[in-house]
Amino acid sequence: MKLRKYLLPLLLVFILAEATYSQQKPVISQYMFSGLLLNPAYAGRHDYTSFAAMYRDQWTNVPGAPKLTTFTGQTGYKDRSIGTGFLISEDKIGVHNNLSIYGSYAYYIKMRNGAKFSMGLQGGVDILRSDWTKLTILDQNDPVFAGSEINYFPNFGTGVFYYTEDFYLGFSVPYILTGKKIQTENFFRDVKHSRNYYLTAGKVIDLTEKLKFKPSFLLRIEDNMPLAVDLNANLYYDEIIDIGVSYRQGDAIIGILGLQLNKYLKFSYAYDYITSKLTTYTNGSHELMLQYRINFSAPRHNRMCPQPQYF
Repeated sequence: MKLRKYLLPLLLVFILAEATYSQQKPVISQYMFSGLLLNPAYAGRHDYTSFAAMYRDQWTNVPGAPKLTTFTGQTGYKDRSIGTGFLISEDKIGVHNNLSIYGSYAYYIKMRNGAKFSMGLQGGVDILRSDWTKLTILDQNDPVFAGSEINYFPNFGTGVFYYTEDFYLGFSVPYILTGKKIQTENFFRDVKHSRNYYLTAGKVIDLTEKLKFKPSFLLRIEDNMPLAVDLNANLYYDEIIDIGVSYRQGDAIIGILGLQLNKYLKFSYAYDYITSKLTTYTNGSHELMLQYRINFSAPRHNRMCPQPQYF
């Protein structure tokens, strides 16, 4: 039992410490509430301004498991067909700490049927810090794992987004560049960023005057990885509370609870129940999100935004 208990942590550290490794973008369960996490064309989706802070503790009880913090902001402009936004995230996993800073710009086209179609671009940098001193290795003189290092990886991405009042469809490739070769005095190291392709869609359905149902999905295609699908179902009641369940193919079943605290703030929580073989080693994953929305273009005494935000 003891060997089994420590086998996964040891394997995780070994994988993360390889001289040549692939850095994958983290999986987020509540992406449907903060579209800018996946698609720069979402910037300016609404005329008002919104911010979202999220913390994800993945695979609890597993040493070195991922911990992700994100902060996004985006705004539309009244009587202008553009939107802007930003994304700041910190992804900690094993001996690596990746800080991402990106800005987004979107241009909107109004369709004859009242729908809108946006095209977005984002650009920024990933700052990867690796502290090899946290590893216990047999050869203390191995130059591959000596000291620590910081590397900078500029990147850019793009996406498109089509939506009506109750339907949306988006496609994005938020990080297009994939690799960089790092040279030190004694060796080369390849650092590769996985390229992700995201296809999302959802539909809001009126069940009663106060009850709405939103099915949605995410199709995720990643270099050298099998096709992955998230299927989601969310219920919204009286613009106050929403509950949801998601199925992530081969990985987890997710429960989501959201609560509108007031006209500006919304809190939501997601729990991932692991269905893969990792369930032997972890109790699951926790994810917290806090959203703030305000309409700066409205009179100061009435800057509340329409509730709730379905997408």
